[in-house]
Amino acid sequence: MTSYLYPYLQESVSLNENSKDNYILTIQYSLDGLSFVVFDNNEQKFLCLKHYNITDKEVSLNSLLIELQAKENWKINDFKKVNFLIDNNNNTFIPKEYFQEENKETYLELLARDKVNYVRADELISVNSVNVYSLNEDVTTLLSQFGERIKVCHFSTILAETLVKEFSERNSETRTFVNVKNNTFELTIIDGSKLIFHNYFSFSTKEDFLYFILFTFEQLKIDNETVPLYFMGLIEEKSPIVELCSRYVRNIRFFNRNNNLNYCKELDSIPYFYYYILYSSILCE
Repeated sequence: MTSYLYPYLQESVSLNENSKDNYILTIQYSLDGLSFVVFDNNEQKFLCLKHYNITDKEVSLNSLLIELQAKENWKINDFKKVNFLIDNNNNTFIPKEYFQEENKETYLELLARDKVNYVRADELISVNSVNVYSLNEDVTTLLSQFGERIKVCHFSTILAETLVKEFSERNSETRTFVNVKNNTFELTIIDGSKLIFHNYFSFSTKEDFLYFILFTFEQLKIDNETVPLYFMGLIEEKSPIVELCSRYVRNIRFFNRNNNLNYCKELDSIPYFYYYILYSSILCE
């Protein structure tokens, strides 16, 4: 059997076969790989976090999930609940008062990033918006196969909902957030409970990265001396990008663990901000 998944990160405890009906599985699917966490709902504890790189970008999602289940020795249907996060940049946020269901394909046609096969929309109650995004045929097949057992939503839906819920309770200050991927990042800006900006940027150098940050700050009249910039995603705290940004944005921060939840000790070696949104998906149940 050809293998399409290469283990990149593997931290977990052994899952109890008799307790899977208490476990919540969240899978994050992108062109780069499959990541997942397992959460014990009774103990309010994360038991597992793993990431597999995808070695063939053309392989079907069904083949990837078959291999994933074989490698992990469990079945998706074993779990109490399954969340499936679509992590692509073919999406756009529409204020709810302007959203029309019959026009959702038109919204994405304006982006023209990728071919639009099937369009789906997530309602973001906390920011009074709708996230419109495309799915490929593989994911629609997954939906029909598992039905209501799997809750599908876009990665950016969880990101926006999580940030607004967490920070609107503190005060109404403006905050900026950057989620770093391989050669792209998404920049999200909130002001209290309002989502005021969300966009994707491609970069080749650390100077490109900084330019897009400062350009957005300038356009939105954000004070780079005082407004915090939070980093998440696959980036090191002392990376050249962070070091350069810190010269121009004075208030650089990284996410710490949510102390209201528990984590197996095997997860201590993984910086929390690497998979902040994947962890946070549990709180958006």
